[in-house]
Amino acid sequence: MLPVRLVRFVLALLALLSVGPALAADVTFTGLVTYRERMALPPGASLTITLVALPGQQRITGAHASLGGKAGSPIQFTLNVRSDVLADGGSFGLVAEIWSNGYVIFRNGQPVVVDPREPAGNVIAVEFSPPPPHDPPQQILPPVETPNPLLDVVWAVTSIGGEPVLPQTALTFSIAADHRVGGNGGCNNYFAEASFEAPPLTFGPIAGTRMACGPAVMAQEARFFAALGATAGYDLLGDTLKLVDAAGVPLAGLVRRP
Repeated sequence: MLPVRLVRFVLALLALLSVGPALAADVTFTGLVTYRERMALPPGASLTITLVALPGQQRITGAHASLGGKAGSPIQFTLNVRSDVLADGGSFGLVAEIWSNGYVIFRNGQPVVVDPREPAGNVIAVEFSPPPPHDPPQQILPPVETPNPLLDVVWAVTSIGGEPVLPQTALTFSIAADHRVGGNGGCNNYFAEASFEAPPLTFGPIAGTRMACGPAVMAQEARFFAALGATAGYDLLGDTLKLVDAAGVPLAGLVRRP
């Protein structure tokens, strides 16, 4: 999630249609979106990946995600699709669009042809297309903003600094819609504030209860609180979350609780 790493966005949209036997499972298209210009994307930029039918370029499905104001080329994407349209055969392509302030600023001119049976490793080269200076283009309604996937989810802490948590402890972590952070550090309940400004994720001072537990449990809790204090970003993949420092080094591993 940091400038020195590939930006990963899981663009997942499951089309709830009946699926034929040829493609019973989800089809996961993966790859990179690249552009030649050496430039940082504007704050608030977002990425849309659309699957189209060829040759007419009729839209089949797609998904949209914010780039968090930190993305640069290349951008890694994953698009999960489940549809009987794919099972019926035909030719398909992917279109990538990078949005800013309600306008498309990067787009590939022609869809990149993809094969649902070999969906990995696609490269979509997009071209810069700024609005004309004296003739603003017709504004297209932007995609619906994707909710922050970290909010209102309870996570169980599984590791701290690469070491698994003590088996007799249950560390939890959550961020409410108003960015209040809370959970249990294995001995004490704790509280903090989360910020999703630059860098992508940081936490304010941690406060908590003052219960005393065994030395090993207290030492583990102190390491977890220190990890929260050093957090400068995160890496989210499905039900797995990693809190990372400014260099992208994992500080804590978490999994989504049912």
